[in-house]
Amino acid sequence: MSSLRIRPAALGLVFLGLLAGCAQLPTKPELTAAQQQRLIPEWRRHELAVRQQENWQCIGRIAIRTETQGGTVNLDWQQTGLFSKITLSAPLNQGVVELRGQPDLMMITDSSGNKELTRDPEATIAKLTGWQIPINALPDWIRGIPHDSNASFQLNAQGLLQTLQDTGWQIEYEQYTPPIAAKRPMPQKITVSKDDVRLRLIVESWQFPPLDPEH
Repeated sequence: MSSLRIRPAALGLVFLGLLAGCAQLPTKPELTAAQQQRLIPEWRRHELAVRQQENWQCIGRIAIRTETQGGTVNLDWQQTGLFSKITLSAPLNQGVVELRGQPDLMMITDSSGNKELTRDPEATIAKLTGWQIPINALPDWIRGIPHDSNASFQLNAQGLLQTLQDTGWQIEYEQYTPPIAAKRPMPQKITVSKDDVRLRLIVESWQFPPLDPEH
């Protein structure tokens, strides 16, 4: 009986075939810079703590600029769970606009006392004031966290948002203040811009009321 022999050339072909098979094994995709930012432990703890604080109030002012107009309004934003009460008041008693409700259904009262129930508060505010204000996303941006899960951002040296690109808007965080009640830094100076719209927000105070047992 003749012995089985493998020629060196054939052995080389088998070896090359094995290498080719290894090269075709799927590789784990590398994380993008934005994904890496989201995995930083300090940031994840901070974001979770902010989102868990469902009751809050911030008082400040917003300077709004476009190519054709501008102005400043005082802001009083009270949030209880998903329910918002937002008061925008112009200086020198020039008018007050109040919004009450949730993002998908709000009652808006204009400076003359007229009320309008709307499912699109951003469009209604634009109609009343001529200003484009991202009402739906602002509760998150004001607190220094992304609104959209696909938003990209950069963190500062303290592990807090420095820049944020979210739903077509650019948000820059210039200063944080550590309120005693929250025991964590909260935004104090923010610039929000898109196309020719620029909102400059300065928060003068943060408050964190206790949870309402009815909510």
